[in-house]
Amino acid sequence: MSPAGPLGDAAGLLREIGQDVRATRRKAAFHSPHPPATGLVLDVGAGHMPEPRADVVVDKYAADDFERAAGLDLRKPVVVGDGHALPFADNAFAYVVASHVLEHATDVEAFAAELARVGPAGFVQVPSAQAELTFGWPFHGWLIDLEDGVLVFRPRGDAVAPCGQLFHDAVADSSLFRLWFGAHREVWHHTVHWEGTLAVRSEGASAAAATAQLDVERTVAVLRDAGVPALTPAVRAALRCPADHGALRDQAGRLACTTCERSYPVAGEVPVLLPEAAA
Repeated sequence: MSPAGPLGDAAGLLREIGQDVRATRRKAAFHSPHPPATGLVLDVGAGHMPEPRADVVVDKYAADDFERAAGLDLRKPVVVGDGHALPFADNAFAYVVASHVLEHATDVEAFAAELARVGPAGFVQVPSAQAELTFGWPFHGWLIDLEDGVLVFRPRGDAVAPCGQLFHDAVADSSLFRLWFGAHREVWHHTVHWEGTLAVRSEGASAAAATAQLDVERTVAVLRDAGVPALTPAVRAALRCPADHGALRDQAGRLACTTCERSYPVAGEVPVLLPEAAA
């Protein structure tokens, strides 16, 4: 062992830490959304960490936190909806954020098409296959690779992360581990800044070990008195029926489609625009 002890040369160690700090800062800029200064911004599946510029957040499981690290952040206007059938008009938004949500999707092509339908550009980030096999999340059904600009989704099958909890604990407990993670972000996260369309391909069916459960009645009960901010007039005007994209009108405390006549509950200030909630 060198005279410097188990950490080796202290000056060399400090240089490496400095390099990792600079790399982390540099890569953080790329691995973050870049919404425009003006125009409506949608955040799909934001969960407990919504994009600061978001005008509205869409989430399906408002009453079940199983697939997120903490409770749903209700400080921004919320619409309960499904990313596979977004309840908004075509090109309603200038920018669409979907950070760590496509790995939860069952039909990634439909989900990606919906993101591009409601906005011309956006940000997508998903865990890499390496991240899934290192950390492991039971509610993710895919191993995802980025190949020539295309996000490729392959069923995870029986693949597990045998030491996943150890690595989750390391992220929580060690600032040096978090620094190393940030300096090598491209290993763990696939980030796509897309325009026009989001290129994805699935090679099989999603195979999550467990998923959140949708309970419409409980969702309405949880959100009714939660103090969620009201939608802005511009976002309210962009709401559409998730079944056929028809316009919605107020009808006895619900929102009814002017085309198909399906109606949807409103929980306080939160429209619950899910096919499962239609009457």
